Amino acid sequence: MKHILISLLFIFSSLFCIGQIDILWDDDPGVIYNGQTINIVKDYAGFDVYMHCQNNTGSVVDINFRRVILSNNDSIFSDQFCDNNLCYSCFGSDWTTPALNPLQNGDSCLMKPTFYFSNGGNVHIRYYILDINYYPIDSVDVNITNTVGIEESNNPISVYPNPINSFLNINLTPNSYNAVNLQIYDLKGKDILNLNLKSDQNIIKLNGLNSGIYLYKIYNEDNLLKKGKFIKK
Repeated sequence: MKHILISLLFIFSSLFCIGQIDILWDDDPGVIYNGQTINIVKDYAGFDVYMHCQNNTGSVVDINFRRVILSNNDSIFSDQFCDNNLCYSCFGSDWTTPALNPLQNGDSCLMKPTFYFSNGGNVHIRYYILDINYYPIDSVDVNITNTVGIEESNNPISVYPNPINSFLNINLTPNSYNAVNLQIYDLKGKDILNLNLKSDQNIIKLNGLNSGIYLYKIYNEDNLLKKGKFIKK
């Protein structure tokens, strides 16, 4: 009985230790992203997402990585994944790195996805850290909104001023569009405002927004008419 209790204690201690691997995002230093979502908005085709996982277990740990595409809103893209060993091309919706990464206590391992988008859209991907038996230790989600390859209409739409204090003005050419919509979102891709625009002059009250940089899209049915960003004082 004593030996069984000691064995169980060793197993639980091992499980507790192996859970102490922190996932870090280089763009947000000092914040642990275990089980969290990193929101990224890009308007160009190729980019990297620099992450690391740090071993704080007190012992050597062998880890691996798994990449799972949770959702894809009609985006066409290719991706790679780099760890401390090599950079690999990812295939399919569920892919695992082929080689283990031995991590000394206190050391970190690179977790760097590289993306190239052929068209715009939204992709939600989960990256797992796996133990030597390929069981998940922890994970982080990367949610990407990309607008590359989306052409704007040549029809004139004016959006002003920039920066703004309380109001954003949007002027459309009269009788040029039907059912025009405005979407405003923050740099993390979170929706702030969605509304229908009139056919000529629109004054949008935004005095409730916090100071910062915001992105907007003006679209008609499936066509993007204008996109950009503005600063709220």
